[in-house]
Amino acid sequence: MSFAMEVKEEILNHTFTHEQKIMLLSGFIKYNGELIYTNNRAALKLTNTSNQVIRNIFTILKTIYDGNVEISIIQIQKLRKNKIYQLLLTDRVLEFLSENDIFHPGLNNKVIEMNLEKYEKKIWEELTRAYISGIFIAVGSVNSPETTNYHLEFQFKEEESSIYIVKTLKKYRFNFKVTNKKNKFVCYAKKSIVVSDFLKFMDASISVMKFENTRINRDVSNNINRMINIDIYNQQKSSLTGSKQIEEIKLIQRNNLMLELSPKAQLLSEIRLENPDASFSELEYLMNEKKVLITKSGISNLFKIISKLANTIGE
Repeated sequence: MSFAMEVKEEILNHTFTHEQKIMLLSGFIKYNGELIYTNNRAALKLTNTSNQVIRNIFTILKTIYDGNVEISIIQIQKLRKNKIYQLLLTDRVLEFLSENDIFHPGLNNKVIEMNLEKYEKKIWEELTRAYISGIFIAVGSVNSPETTNYHLEFQFKEEESSIYIVKTLKKYRFNFKVTNKKNKFVCYAKKSIVVSDFLKFMDASISVMKFENTRINRDVSNNINRMINIDIYNQQKSSLTGSKQIEEIKLIQRNNLMLELSPKAQLLSEIRLENPDASFSELEYLMNEKKVLITKSGISNLFKIISKLANTIGE
């Protein structure tokens, strides 16, 4: 899997508000969707080479669009992209696109600019991030951090779209350039720090960590922004790990299986529920305060036992 696809799949694994879902889908559909007219009816086709991307798009879509969605897999024999995953929307398509400011049925063209006026101003930035993320999933790309050629880009068919994206991103201090390549308008950034910050802008924290780790290992100079990104990743990683462990503990509780755990694991479960963001070092300290001597390795082993029990429940 390419690094760009890893970034896209990571973005879609986040939890979004209803408004963010609308904006992310808006950005994605505008630059991925294809309108098909048959028997005086419109259908909308969405495609991707990643099963994970199309499944997540489908999940988000079903919270907003209540019409029929057909899912299919197209087998092709071209280079490495031997499968295309497709969604086909067949009910009230033009109405859906118009309601969400994606397409002008009367003018027969897409809506280039976001319509944020109907939302509270305090959430405009998060909606813009979701919108830009949707566009990136549709037409964005970023080079692997293994290469020395740092490069992130969007490819548009219309110049108007490229101008609008550059103007929008400039508000967040991203200076993208535009070039015309093979009848497409490409917005791009080549500085490593811009690529890293843009991945962070889209909340792709794990990809930021991978990008920064590779860059740090290769580059000699120490840049403070790298350490900031690493700190952000570690905080989010700790939070994600804690959330997963809490879900597993609550699942065990709901099924009345806590007594299947050792007293140490039961105590650790109680402490984790009370301290969802605590690191393993902090959990070690809290366990020791309860007169239970344990190391970080021991903490890790107990969580593996808890996870194994939760996985047997099958919810």
